[in-house]
Amino acid sequence: MQLTNKQKGLTGISIMALLVLIAFVAIIFLKIAPIYFDSFKVGDVVSGMKEERGLGDKSNSEISKMILRRLDVNMVTDVTKDDIIIEKSKNDVLIDVEYEVRKNMFGNLDVVITFKKSVEAPAI
Repeated sequence: MQLTNKQKGLTGISIMALLVLIAFVAIIFLKIAPIYFDSFKVGDVVSGMKEERGLGDKSNSEISKMILRRLDVNMVTDVTKDDIIIEKSKNDVLIDVEYEVRKNMFGNLDVVITFKKSVEAPAI
């Protein structure tokens, strides 16, 4: 009897294990992907400050409010005023946005992702 040569395919237990693995990866992707999409929006807002004119004449709080307003329009809530660092020099304005996002995955397991976006805009 040579039944072992005719048996092919996955068993029921291996199919269930494969489905659990696929579900686990899908849950992680669905929870982390929006965080990275928001990061791209923050990068667009920060790099858009390069085209803004007259940044050297504005105070740091005005620039922060401008950035936060643009992020609010894009529905990004992870960045606060404390995350925005503005340094002015004679010819340039350096804008750094450093923030972290903490997301609960399941149970007591959290994931922490940090981002840093920066741009050097002309002060004119």
